[in-house]
Amino acid sequence: MTRSGCEHYGWVLDVGRQEYGRTLAWQHSLVTMRQQGLARDTIMLVEHPPVITVGKNGHSENFENAEIEPQFIERGGDVTYHGPGQLVAYFVFNLTRRGRDIKLFMDRIQEGIIRTLASYNVEGKRGEEYTGVWVGEKKVASIGVAVRQWITFHGTAINLNTELTEFNGINPCGLDAKVMTSLEKLTGRAVDMKDFGNRLIEHYTAVFETEFAPVDLESLAEALESQAGGYGV
Repeated sequence: MTRSGCEHYGWVLDVGRQEYGRTLAWQHSLVTMRQQGLARDTIMLVEHPPVITVGKNGHSENFENAEIEPQFIERGGDVTYHGPGQLVAYFVFNLTRRGRDIKLFMDRIQEGIIRTLASYNVEGKRGEEYTGVWVGEKKVASIGVAVRQWITFHGTAINLNTELTEFNGINPCGLDAKVMTSLEKLTGRAVDMKDFGNRLIEHYTAVFETEFAPVDLESLAEALESQAGGYGV
C-alpha cells in the first residue's frame, strides 16, 4: 500500500460535453497509451449530445424504431441511449495489474455507483438478471465494457437529469424503455452533475484502491491526437 492507503495511482479526465465519436477516439488512444505504459489507469467523465450506440450483442429489433442513426461499437451489451443530463464514465484500466478479473472489475464499477447513490439517500443494487444498477424495479445506470489485451474501455452511463422519453424508440439493453429512471426522478430534484462526478470519483478511489489525480485534457491533447491518427481534439 502507498502512504495514501491506495495500491495504485490513476488519472481522472473530465472532458465536459463532447461528441461521442470524439471520446471514442480518445478512448482508443488511451488504450494504446496504456498498453505502452504512457498513461495511467484513467476514468474519463463526459456528457454526450444525443446518440444511440449498439454493442456486440445488439439485436436489430431493439433499435429498428430509433429516430437517431445508431453507432455500432465494440463494447458488450445491446442498444442504449446517451444524451444531456447523463453522466458517462469510461474506464481505461490495465487489468493485468488487477488480477485479470473482469467480473470483479464490473462489480466494482457498480459498487462505486451504488455508494454514490447512497450519498443521495437512494438505495441502489446490482441487477440480478440484467447488469447495471437498479433502484427497485427501475434501472438508473447501464454498463458495457470492452477489453483489448487486458486493457479495458467503455464503461457506464448514469441517468442523473436525463430526459427519459429519449429512450423511447429503442429497447435499452433489450428492456422496455419504461424501466429506465433517473436520479432526478428518484429524488424529485435536479442533480448537480459536477458534484455527482466528484462523489463518484471519491468512491472509486476506495473501491479500486486507486488515488485518481485530475489530468488536464490540454496536456494530453497532442498525444491523444497522435494516437488517434489525427482525430482533432
